[in-house]
Amino acid sequence: MADRLFIGDVHGHADELEALLAESGFQLTGGAWRHPSMTAVFCGDYIDRGPRQLDVVGIVRRMVDAGSAEAIQGNHEFNAVAWATEVPDAPGRHFRTRGTKNRAQHAAFLDAVGNDSDLHKEIVSWFRSLPLWVEFDGAVAIHACWHRDLQAELAGLIDANHVLTEEGWLQALTKGTRAYEITETLLKGPEVALPHGVTFFDKDGHERKNTRVRWWDEEATTFRLAALVDEETASFLPEEAIGSDWLADLGEERLVFFGHYWMAGEPRILHPRRTCLDFSVAKAGHLAAYRHEGETELDPNHLVWAGKPAPGMRPAR
Repeated sequence: MADRLFIGDVHGHADELEALLAESGFQLTGGAWRHPSMTAVFCGDYIDRGPRQLDVVGIVRRMVDAGSAEAIQGNHEFNAVAWATEVPDAPGRHFRTRGTKNRAQHAAFLDAVGNDSDLHKEIVSWFRSLPLWVEFDGAVAIHACWHRDLQAELAGLIDANHVLTEEGWLQALTKGTRAYEITETLLKGPEVALPHGVTFFDKDGHERKNTRVRWWDEEATTFRLAALVDEETASFLPEEAIGSDWLADLGEERLVFFGHYWMAGEPRILHPRRTCLDFSVAKAGHLAAYRHEGETELDPNHLVWAGKPAPGMRPAR
């Protein structure tokens, strides 16, 4: 079984990505980062927020082309496709509306690439080619939520590599379709309505009546425990039972790696078999990764981040 380095959300932070790769034993050869015995697996969200948008896209693409990495789609890549794609028979209208809020979230990438430029269109075309998830003998990776029942519903809309077909893209981009609902969950995580009258403000200052939840944690049985919010916000949420309908596929025997959730603090393992690798590099956090060497239970010693080389690895000089 080949060793793999599963890498969390990068969000335009190429300095940290290059440091992480170097510290993990990858070398820049022939224009791409390569490792003699390990491949990288990127868990999505390459763009938006950070200072080196196009550099990150270039690093990931060249590694994929060289066979030294695999890359899946994140919600930011999906949103980029929606921003750039016109609704059929509605010239000038895009699947992701180009209002102030959406433009602000996408500004770093648009400023770097040039909105609607030839380069923009070419990169978006590459985003469309990314799979929603990847599977290996002992591990799987998806951007936000591993849910085999929902994934199975996409049969006929994805190819053998879990890439959306043209019809799959059309349905997934169209609000109100089942494919849209499924991709929302896979790329953003399951969402649960809060009890009546309970709201909170998210990291961007938007009032929320729903919350993403810790789908990987069967012990998160109340709104306060299950909600993916900061500790201060959680303290205001009720200790009311949340039920179990939102729990995703916890029967998966392989290790599950995902990103998306803006975890705070020093990177850590969240569950013996399921863990998030997004530790908020775009908010002065860490670009985290996990080196999988075939183990069937996650090993905290295999969790690495830029500035903390893997055991036995020498930091880049």
